[in-house]
Order: sequence, then C-alpha cells, then structure tokens
Amino acid sequence: MEDTARKALDQALRSILRPLVRELIAHGVTFHGFARLGKEVYIEVASRDFALPFKKQTDSRIALITGLTRKEIGQIRRGRSIRRESKKGLDYGVATRVVSHWVTEKPYVDPRGEPRTLPYEAGPHEPSFARLVDEVGGDIPPRAILDELIRVGVAEMTPEGGVRLLQKAYIPARGTTEKIAILGSDVSELIRAILHNIEKPDEVPFLQRKVAYDNIGADALPRLREKVRKSGADFTAAMNELFASFDRDRNPRAPGGARKRAVLGIYYFDEDYAAESPDAGLGTKRSR
Repeated sequence: MEDTARKALDQALRSILRPLVRELIAHGVTFHGFARLGKEVYIEVASRDFALPFKKQTDSRIALITGLTRKEIGQIRRGRSIRRESKKGLDYGVATRVVSHWVTEKPYVDPRGEPRTLPYEAGPHEPSFARLVDEVGGDIPPRAILDELIRVGVAEMTPEGGVRLLQKAYIPARGTTEKIAILGSDVSELIRAILHNIEKPDEVPFLQRKVAYDNIGADALPRLREKVRKSGADFTAAMNELFASFDRDRNPRAPGGARKRAVLGIYYFDEDYAAESPDAGLGTKRSR
C-alpha cells in the first residue's frame, strides 16, 4: 500500500508541477531558482510542522527528514538565501472583503440584489465607497483601495464621479502580480482541502466535488462557459450571504468558539482532449 501511495503521490506531483513549471519558465524562473525556493519551503515546513514536542528543532533533525545537508539548512535558516520581496498592490484578503461587503450588505445593493453604483463620499448615514471601506476595517485609505480596484479592472469611476463595481468577485481583469498572488492562495487552499480528506478520513470531509466530460464539441463552449459563469456567480453570491451570516464582525449573535477562517472556491476549465488526461473516458467524475 505504501509503494502504491508513493507512486500515486509522484503522479499527482507531476500533474501539479506541469502547469506551474510552464508558468515559471514563462516568467524566467530557472530550475536553480525553483530548487532554491524548494529548499527554503522544505526547511520552513519541517521546522513548523514536524518538530518534536519535547525538544527544539535542530539542523540535524531537519536534515534527517528533508534530505538536505546541515550546511544548506544553516545558510537558509540564517537568512543567506531567503529573498524578501516588497509587497505590491492591494492585499488579496482586503480586496475580497471589500467586494464581498459590496455585493451582500443591504445599503450597498439595490432591491434586485445588484451592487449599487456608490458615491465616493456621502453623508454619515448614506452608503458610499468610503463608508464601505470603513465598515470592512483595516488601515488602508479608501482612495488607495479604489485606485487598486480600478487598476485591476474590478471597479471603475463613472462620469458623474460614482464608483461602479464591474465584477462580483475579486478576480482581476488586469494586473499580472495580483493574478499570481491568487494562484498562490487559491491553489494552496484547494490542495489543503484535498489533503484534509486524505489525512483525516475519520473526520467529516471538506467539500470536494467535480464534474468532467471528455466529448464536448468546441462550438458548445461559448454557451457552456456563459451558463457556468452565470450559475457560478449566483452560487457564489448565495454562499457569500451564508458566510456573512456566520461572520461575527457582521453578526454579533453568530455562534461563538475559537476564531476560524472558512473558504469556498469554485472554478471552471476546458482544454483540448488528450487520451492521457486524468478524466479521459469518464462521463462524470465526482470525488467525495
């Protein structure tokens, strides 16, 4: 069983790495750069998640479980090869909360449930973009958030000076840096959800569902994509309202307990058919 699991893990890793390596090469990241980053992450995870409860995690212990040398570990742990990048753009979490608040809270949606076009500022009891940002919290000025939402194509200024939301979720239409940041956060969350279901079979599994068909004509894709986009937007809006009802910042009467972060994602993908595709030959594939 262990040998079978290792082979399956090897195949899964190859599938994960193929699109990622393609993107790395496109951005000029060489194998040596990727390998250096891999070493750093191995050391970070070994230090954080595999420490013995009764003793300090040492370079020797990390070397034993990672296969790296103590010299490499010492260099990296002392910060010699860790590159600290300055953070650019608006934090993904802040942007997501601003947009989520805009599409769910009553002052910011019209009677049909559509997000209103907001004045930038208004009276103390009137809905405005500045008030929206203030309710979400944080110390980022409203103008900085607005500039970034406009820059990545999520919002725009109207000729009358209002602020219009162009997308009901923070998915930048422009801005490569922001899209790459989403690659890091969303793919990580999906993998962790799947690993939870693998590693903790006795617990209630996290939601993990997929449908896949391998004989759809290319002429049908525009219609299919549009229907999926509409259904996905409706589903996401409904889930946004559900999550908001349990958020203690918005609902003081929500259930208590230790502070937790809950995430729900949805995606669509299509590609040319290949016989070696994981879903080839399957009319529908569902995981638990």
